[in-house]
Amino acid sequence: MVTKKVQVVIAAPAPSGEWSFLIFKTNKERGHFWQNVTGHVEKGETFEEAALREVREESALDIELIVDLQELGLVYHFQDRRKQKCEEHSFLIVADKQWKPTIDAHEHDDWRWEKISDVSMKTLEWPSNNEALIKCANLLRRMGA
Repeated sequence: MVTKKVQVVIAAPAPSGEWSFLIFKTNKERGHFWQNVTGHVEKGETFEEAALREVREESALDIELIVDLQELGLVYHFQDRRKQKCEEHSFLIVADKQWKPTIDAHEHDDWRWEKISDVSMKTLEWPSNNEALIKCANLLRRMGA
């Protein structure tokens, strides 16, 4: 059986106008590393519905702040830490402004807005997370961010 998962890159402009990505640090029990929003697709959900739900659960993003949702066309197949086969689809959510997220201590213990200009293949722990982040940075730059 394949576990369906999503990862979501969240982008928003700072009050200064500079674009940033919201990233989270997993708690110690989960490895204590930086990542995008990630999570499982629940029974009966589409990947897109799971992406929206996970963003609300992990960041407390008000749905009214979302101005765009795009599937990135990045699909990853891997084994998770429990050795389960996974298929993960990647999304970009663009919000119209930054906010202070409310995080769940069972998953994360820190968060930050990472400037688009500071993004590299070493920003996050996993190559697939960095690839999604860099693709989003390039998309936003092409759109004038």
